[in-house]
Amino acid sequence: MTLEQIITNERENRHEEGSYGIKACKESIAFQVEFFHRSLYDLLGEYVKRANDDGFFNRAMVLACWEMINEG
Repeated sequence: MTLEQIITNERENRHEEGSYGIKACKESIAFQVEFFHRSLYDLLGEYVKRANDDGFFNRAMVLACWEMINEG
C-alpha cells in the first residue's frame, strides 16, 4: 500500500484512545524523537515499510506520524 492508501484507510477507522489509538501512537513517536533523536520523516518511511511487511504492525502509527509532521 502507498502512504496515501494507508492514511485514507486509517482515517476511516480512526480511534483516539486505547493502547493502539492515535494518542498512544503519538506518545510513542514523541518518545522516539525526544530520546532517540529520530526524525519524523525517517520514522514515517520506516512505518510505511513495516505496514506493508508486517501484518501485525499498527498502521495507525503511519497516520499519527503523518499528522505530527503536518502539525509542525
